[in-house]
Amino acid sequence: MKTERYYIKELIEKIGKNIIITLSMVVGMTFVTGFYSEPNINIKLPDIEIELGDRLPEDINRYTNMINMNDLAIESSVPLDKDGYTTTLGKYNYYLVYNDDTYHYSKLTNVKATINVIDTIKPIIKVKDNVKIDYDGEFKLSDVAECIDLSGCEMSTPELDTTKSGEHEIVIKAVDGGGNVSTAKAKVVVKEKPVPVYTYAAYYTLNIEQNNIKNASLSEEEKNNLRVAVANFAKQFVGNPYVYGGTSLTNGTDCSGFTMSVYANFGYSVPRASDAYYYIGKTVAESELLPGDIVVYPGHVGLYTGGGMMVHAATPESGIVYAPMYPGYRIYKRIID
Repeated sequence: MKTERYYIKELIEKIGKNIIITLSMVVGMTFVTGFYSEPNINIKLPDIEIELGDRLPEDINRYTNMINMNDLAIESSVPLDKDGYTTTLGKYNYYLVYNDDTYHYSKLTNVKATINVIDTIKPIIKVKDNVKIDYDGEFKLSDVAECIDLSGCEMSTPELDTTKSGEHEIVIKAVDGGGNVSTAKAKVVVKEKPVPVYTYAAYYTLNIEQNNIKNASLSEEEKNNLRVAVANFAKQFVGNPYVYGGTSLTNGTDCSGFTMSVYANFGYSVPRASDAYYYIGKTVAESELLPGDIVVYPGHVGLYTGGGMMVHAATPESGIVYAPMYPGYRIYKRIID
């Protein structure tokens, strides 16, 4: 009897283990393969188009209400902010989801459609008031206007010439992420060209020594030849433009910029403003004038070339000219001495 009871007990244990294993496999297959009893869903979701910045329409929930089943819900891949508003343009899917409360899982059904998030609203261009830009300064459109749009926007405008002082009217174009275009007009004031301000003391102190060192290294003959070379070099720029504040011998210069640039070509430093020429070099009499000396008028300078002639950047109308020294108070300065 003991032996029979033992075998019966062993048989019961084996049967129990097999039942547990079978039930585990069934439950596992249900979760892994989705083998479950899903209701027959006869519904077609429509494609939806909504504006960027709107909430998802309440209508999408009514499709589940039509089936009258609590285990169906709607899920979408549309990017939303914390308050439920759409944030990104594009096409997204939304699905009917089956929720099984018995086995505690959810599964996307094959019932799906698209939600197209679009932007049909033109961007807003907010123009700023009293915009002023420095003469020949950098023009930044962001200093003039601001573009506002949920899908982002870029502004553009024709290039503004900041070397022309005065008020300018520009047309600003804005294009948003949806391709919508807006335009607006704005007024920009380019400030007047500043009058150059020069300081002479440090300049004069630093460079007079350089000139003296160079002069000390030359013989009298070399100095004479160098003065003539300066005068001949200056004459080759006759006919080039006068530009106030300029120092370019070819593209434009004023009177002091002209003499400064000519002498700089030979390694000499002279002031950038005409009034400072009273305080440099050696003052000589008119009878002692040599080619290469500087003729200094109140507010104007030129380079003497010999025979009563000088070359100088005269006026905006005449440019750089070769002409007789004109009447008026003047003194003469020699740099190469």
